[in-house]
Amino acid sequence: MKQAGSFLARFNNLTPPDDAVRRAVADAIKNIAGVPVTRSQVKVTRGIAYVTCSSVAKNTIRRFKVEIFAEVSKLIPKARQHLHDIR
Repeated sequence: MKQAGSFLARFNNLTPPDDAVRRAVADAIKNIAGVPVTRSQVKVTRGIAYVTCSSVAKNTIRRFKVEIFAEVSKLIPKARQHLHDIR
């Protein structure tokens, strides 16, 4: 009899939707605002993306918030359902 882990091994490479949204937000911030942000600095909780960075970088992100949302929507069309705000 095979173990349950062997049946589930093929799902190890799947990334959760949260990870895809975090990566898209980090890429959009990097492309639009010019702030170097990695996906590990972005945390998505209840539709809000929290970015861990300096206050100067956060002000730049707030300034380009509309453009960042547009870029995230281009990268992942259904991301608008999961993401409501960037803080």
